[in-house]
Amino acid sequence: MLKLKAIIFGVFLLLLASGCSAPQENGQKPTLTVYAYDSMVSEYGLGPKVIPKFEQRCNCKVNMVAKGDAGAVLNALVLEKQNPRADVVVGIDNSMVASAIDANILEKFTPQNISIVDAQLRFDKDGYFTPYDYGYFTFVYNAREVDFKLNSFNALLDSRLRKKVLIQNPRTSSPGLGLLLWTVSVYGDPGYKQFWKEFRPNVLTVTAGWDESAGLFAQGEAPVYFSYITSPPYYVQFEDINHYLGANFEEGHYLQIEGSAIVKGTKNRLLAEQFIEFTLEEQFQNEIPLNQFMFPVNENIELPASYSYAPVPNTILELDSAIVAQKQGEWISEWEKIMQSG
Repeated sequence: MLKLKAIIFGVFLLLLASGCSAPQENGQKPTLTVYAYDSMVSEYGLGPKVIPKFEQRCNCKVNMVAKGDAGAVLNALVLEKQNPRADVVVGIDNSMVASAIDANILEKFTPQNISIVDAQLRFDKDGYFTPYDYGYFTFVYNAREVDFKLNSFNALLDSRLRKKVLIQNPRTSSPGLGLLLWTVSVYGDPGYKQFWKEFRPNVLTVTAGWDESAGLFAQGEAPVYFSYITSPPYYVQFEDINHYLGANFEEGHYLQIEGSAIVKGTKNRLLAEQFIEFTLEEQFQNEIPLNQFMFPVNENIELPASYSYAPVPNTILELDSAIVAQKQGEWISEWEKIMQSG
């Protein structure tokens, strides 16, 4: 019996050393619950590509749960704070990091393989979030319908775009918040308010999340929608469309960095740590360009040819996350007043 126990303990140590979790005592595979935004969990998203690889490696089950856009994901974690159901959260970005940390819903963790990430992309200096991809916001437009240069915020105010632009709500959507912060970074506070007053007539609708805007654009409901610099490569890669272009603004573009973190109160801490480290490995990072359509944080990953359609920003813009956390509520409230006044 002692010999058998020694063998079992030895196997357990080998599993830990190899980065894999041991099965539970009842013989069932452990389950890791991961909260993410809708597009990552969808049939064509990143999740279905990478989750089976992690499950096979660690002899576990991953329950990936879609909670809407990133804002809704964060809200769900706050609501479940006293009884957390998730072990890991994926998709909170640099604009939301301070709010997430202040909510006291996360546990600190620094992966051993963090060295592959450029220091400038490590957006959380407090040690909660691990970045896995990044990109830049922009307006994507149908060049066959928009026949003038969409190269600045001033161009976005052109009367030819009246009721032709789709955007997202900054209260529920991380891209929506990104657009609001982008305007603050360009025009300052209170200067951003005047821009939104002038821009409002050109907005056809404000959707709750990015998916809805992208869907309406695909249906031809509007020729312009707020998205990412890396969105045009998708249309080239999978739809053979090269006239959906990303605007390259003279003012520069706002940076978004997305990360993953361990949820406070997880009962699967070891497995959660292994998953975070997995997000930085090539098996995960290789899938980002053509599934997530963002830039991988691992610079050794080769980008596909379709990424030549992603414009290169001449200036990178970003606001301090602490200031965003302090002023975000006020900025969103002012934005809502302006958008509802029309």
